[in-house]
Amino acid sequence: MTIQNRPPLQIETEIEEALRCYPGIARAQVLRDDDGRLVARVLPWGTHSVTADTGVLAELAVMNMAETRFLHDEIFVDEVYLRGGIVLRQDAVVFDVGANIGMFSLFVGARCPSAQVYAFEPVPEVFAKLVRNVDERGLVVRPFNIGLSDRDQDVTFYYYPNISIMSTRHDYINWDNEVDLINLYVANERRTGPPDRAEHLAEVEALAAKDFEFVECQCRLRRISDVIDEAGVSGIDLLKIDVQRAEYDVLKGIADHHWPLIQQISMEVHDEADSPTEGRVAQVTQRLEDEGFHVKVEIEEMLRDTGRYAVYAIRPGYENDPRTVVAAAGNAQEIKAEDVADWLSARLPEDRVPDQVIVVDALPQPVKE
Repeated sequence: MTIQNRPPLQIETEIEEALRCYPGIARAQVLRDDDGRLVARVLPWGTHSVTADTGVLAELAVMNMAETRFLHDEIFVDEVYLRGGIVLRQDAVVFDVGANIGMFSLFVGARCPSAQVYAFEPVPEVFAKLVRNVDERGLVVRPFNIGLSDRDQDVTFYYYPNISIMSTRHDYINWDNEVDLINLYVANERRTGPPDRAEHLAEVEALAAKDFEFVECQCRLRRISDVIDEAGVSGIDLLKIDVQRAEYDVLKGIADHHWPLIQQISMEVHDEADSPTEGRVAQVTQRLEDEGFHVKVEIEEMLRDTGRYAVYAIRPGYENDPRTVVAAAGNAQEIKAEDVADWLSARLPEDRVPDQVIVVDALPQPVKE
């Protein structure tokens, strides 16, 4: 609709804020054309667009762009947490343990907007980014500034501002292994990945070359069962765990009577030779099988020989749950311009609905004043 007598940019900003809450849209840009008509361009999550100003990540609160691109591609493009038969059903309850800035919580919101997410991130600086990212998109996410473990305690974390995804409790740090991981990831990606990743890989490689500084911070750890009781959680459709060598501690924090509440688990497991985690995959697999799960173990090609494994566990019978499966690996729904326009029409006054909606793979470069 053509707007007259409105404050400049007020309408455009209002529409952009609304579009940010549309499931599957990462960013939106609303501009007027030469005739004064409103044109909305929307950029879906999962788009391989990495430039700072035009890509899907430009408006996120991040620690640094290199690791954010890694997280985006791992979660939205490669869908690592939906492999092994893992699905998201209508009204799913999801525990995002090791949430970092909230990328997996954003993924759940994009693919399963009816889901209720409990997101756990113990490092205060990273937690602040998580809160901002989920709040700005109107997601049903309950954030907790705690980590999960096998007991209630305060512990010292080593927080790496330059590569926050490696942060963990001080007694689980293995920095030499982390540097080797980065270098192996880059080598594997260059060998088997798409050719347009050179800029991103150079950024990641630069991280390993830095003299990393860490910040010590006190973080609160709690048992998952205490959270379940206090929050009144009656079931967990998906428990996602990525906590830098503390994954078995999280499992040990589940009380016997709470195991039947959990239907699926998707987790990263560290199993590094000549280290305290050696044999961890077998240990985790046995525990999950003892709790009645069917378990699959996979190695992502980009992380081969790094001691990182993906473990997927599904409780038998979950496939008979009557709720509709709304997200599974490879079934992302295409965003259609007419659907977005209809969605806006149901939420905004008529004079704020754009005259045209366009789905793009990159937004126009902002005009510098």
